[in-house]
Amino acid sequence: MRSRRDAILSVLLSAAIVAALVPTAAFAADEPEPLQITTSYLKGASLRLYGFVEADSIYDTTQSFTEEPDNNLVSKRNTITGQRGREEMSIRNSRLGLELNVPTTDAGWKTKGVFEIDFLGNNAENQTPGTGGSAQSERDFFNNPALRVRHAYVDLANSGFDAKIGQYWSLFGWQPYYFPGEATVLPSPGMLYRRFAQARAMETFPLGGGWTFEAAADAAKPAEMNSGSPEGQAGLRVASNDIKGASISGAGTSMVGLSAAVTGVVLPIRTANIGNPTGMGAAFDFFVPIIPSSDGKSRDNTLILAGEAGAGTGIGGLEYAGLALGVPAVTAATPGADGALDSGMGGLDSSNNLELLRVRAFRSHLQYSLQKWAVSGGYAQVEGRNLDRFSSNMGNTPAQNLALVNGLAPKIQYGYVSAMYDPLDWLRFAAEVSQTKDTYNDAANRHASNNRYQLSAYFKF
Repeated sequence: MRSRRDAILSVLLSAAIVAALVPTAAFAADEPEPLQITTSYLKGASLRLYGFVEADSIYDTTQSFTEEPDNNLVSKRNTITGQRGREEMSIRNSRLGLELNVPTTDAGWKTKGVFEIDFLGNNAENQTPGTGGSAQSERDFFNNPALRVRHAYVDLANSGFDAKIGQYWSLFGWQPYYFPGEATVLPSPGMLYRRFAQARAMETFPLGGGWTFEAAADAAKPAEMNSGSPEGQAGLRVASNDIKGASISGAGTSMVGLSAAVTGVVLPIRTANIGNPTGMGAAFDFFVPIIPSSDGKSRDNTLILAGEAGAGTGIGGLEYAGLALGVPAVTAATPGADGALDSGMGGLDSSNNLELLRVRAFRSHLQYSLQKWAVSGGYAQVEGRNLDRFSSNMGNTPAQNLALVNGLAPKIQYGYVSAMYDPLDWLRFAAEVSQTKDTYNDAANRHASNNRYQLSAYFKF
């Protein structure tokens, strides 16, 4: 009985091996079956998967930052966190995106939907280690990071018209065309950097000679929910389609045309009987290919200069991520407040009225690229223009008030040098050295500096 059963199993196994080795008519011998992706409503749509796996090793000479330096202040030298360094190894900036493209309609409409996430989420259950109401382990913060939505929008285009609805880059600063060529996890100090829900419309006009003129406006997520009004942004941009240079940052590489852009923002704020000011700001950005690309596509032997200057009231902490310069935030518990404001927008003056933080910032960077190499260096500076308005009556006691005044920092300075090497199209290595230097009101501890040394690797797909 056993021999008969063994014989049957041998025959079935042999048949399976033969079937696996011999190609059938349904499949080519050396080509896999194409992956079929369908949707319920979008016939003939195509899906593009993109992103990268990033691994960072970051050493800071203070314990002031996580992966993103933002515009946060450096701990003073008279504190433990200002005297001791920090080593981070992280994959949280790894990214995954989906782009669904719909066939062009008979009327000429091109449509795509984008959904992009990373792992830099920082919700109530996943806070920076050592902060928050409950203990946060370093294991969970770095090894089990929280998902974060970067982009989630639909793009509609027809001829020179383009509309975006959903979460996308801020129009203020015409992001992301003018970002610096860095390895650090952006944003770095002094750069406009923000994503939020919005409805945007843009029209592109050809000027001849390879030049275009762009005009755009949007209604965006309110700076404060209780304001009852959306944030408004608008901008104008002139760009060349022929004179281009390489812009390389993190895992990204893009060809950007010789261009200049001006943008503005209006932020309605409503805070009951402590004041109802309106924040506003303006920015100017430029990108100059000093040695342009030979064909508009190759990055080999290109040199670019790019920069940005911005100023305004109420834009710190929002458009300039993390920028508060030490000004205490207005919370929902603040007497007379109608709700909490994001930190960096403003604070209470000596009369307990809301005063918006007035800031000014500029930055610039040079980047030279070869086919596989790129080197970049840049400088940025941020200034608080009305910190004297917050320098009295902020504490309950004279000692508390002095501590708050000494915690104000009217200036942030930042510089970096980075190098990137691409041994393969899908693999990149990067190294960067940077310094953040803050100037405080504290006469005994006027300056605080953090040096950052970073090594990164990117697997791009």
